[in-house]
Amino acid sequence: MIRTLRGWAGFWITVAMAVGVISAGMWLSSTRAWDDHLARAAQTGRDIAAAVLLAAPRPDETRLVAIGPVTSDAPPPGYEDAGLPASARITALAFRQSGPDGAGQSGGVRLQVQVVSASLQYPVSQLGADAGAYGGMAALSRMMAQLCSDPVVFLRAENGPWWRVESALWSCDAQPRDLRLWALLLAGLTLMALFSHAADVTAGFRDLARKLSARSRPGQTDDLAPAGPEELRATIRAVNGYLAEERATLARRAIVLSGVSHDLGTPATRLRLRAALIEDAPLRQKFEADLDRMAEMIEEVLTFTRTEIAAEAERDFSLTALVEAVVDDFQDTGQPVSLVPQAPVSMESAGTVFGTGRKRRVTLPEGRRLLLRGRPLALERALSNLIENAMKYGRRAQVALLTTSTHVVIEVQDAGRDLSPEKLRQLTDPFQRGPNLTAADGAPVSGFGMGLSIVATIAAQHGGALEFEQRSTGLCARLILPRG
Repeated sequence: MIRTLRGWAGFWITVAMAVGVISAGMWLSSTRAWDDHLARAAQTGRDIAAAVLLAAPRPDETRLVAIGPVTSDAPPPGYEDAGLPASARITALAFRQSGPDGAGQSGGVRLQVQVVSASLQYPVSQLGADAGAYGGMAALSRMMAQLCSDPVVFLRAENGPWWRVESALWSCDAQPRDLRLWALLLAGLTLMALFSHAADVTAGFRDLARKLSARSRPGQTDDLAPAGPEELRATIRAVNGYLAEERATLARRAIVLSGVSHDLGTPATRLRLRAALIEDAPLRQKFEADLDRMAEMIEEVLTFTRTEIAAEAERDFSLTALVEAVVDDFQDTGQPVSLVPQAPVSMESAGTVFGTGRKRRVTLPEGRRLLLRGRPLALERALSNLIENAMKYGRRAQVALLTTSTHVVIEVQDAGRDLSPEKLRQLTDPFQRGPNLTAADGAPVSGFGMGLSIVATIAAQHGGALEFEQRSTGLCARLILPRG
């Protein structure tokens, strides 16, 4: 059993060479046999003309029988003896042979020919008018041997008797076996098998690429099943090992950060207790603020690491309900967050044979409920981060939910300052913050630059992306998710 690409390549090269040699041999042997057969038929035609015109010896495999009167121009007698049906087709033609043999005859000797066939009218117009008796009979005999209709030939020289001629070379049984069609069929089937196997092998690599792309979606944690040739199996095993190591690394990172966060809790608590003993109020407030920032930084890094692990299970949920719930939570706390209402769904009703036949537009009473498969808690965190970021830098957040046949887009529009394209591309990097570290009202903005990194990671885990668009009213963050 062949298991490697190298083995299959050697196998198909050997098969292709063998089939090529066999097909070429079949083609060349058939061509040579046909050339010999037609050459013999042409020579037989010349010999028949010589036998009639010059009384030369009759050719082998040919029967010439003299029939009919010597000078009659009427059709030759003896059609009934040929055993042909009454509907037999007659092809009549004549050749004129000039030269020494026709000396004393004005224009040369005329050879009159009639070919009787049960099913075929011969295309004698292809023979040529200036071929002469010998060349014409050679071409006619070659044509009869090639077209295979078991004809009977009647011919006579000028002022001579009619001759009935039958030759085994003109019968269908005399034709050599033509293997050229079989050669083409063999080569074609081999090429089809080769291309089919090549397509099967390449399909394995395409399937691997598709599965690797799908592993960015949530819930894809199982190892890839090795399949295909050994090289592809080795690649899949290596990829499985690499992905397993990546998962283990992320898990260890989360464990370490969780441990650090837990271990820092006790010293931080003691520091808070000691800070409470500081009598200098401004110094005590600064000390407590530093402790809060340290705890917030650790928590954001831990959240980002947990997001990379993608531990939440994938399930079906209503994205419309999720967006409405997140916006409602911010509105309940008095935050300037609004949700752009979705346009009502309307459709045109078809007329019926019982009605007036006029069409009407019908508007559905309920809004659209968009179902999506993914990680709702992660998407809730992503949307919350986008809204918080918009309020920090742009005073307000306007949320819109857009849908197409293939994607869902959650837009969060703020009223912030303009940013260059280079700065927009850097916003999703960890610990990267925009140049405007103060809010629109001049107040300093808290944070460590991890919020948009978490959003971009969640979008990538769902097979989507996070994009930014600078508009006249401010910056618009677009969370794009596939519907499939």
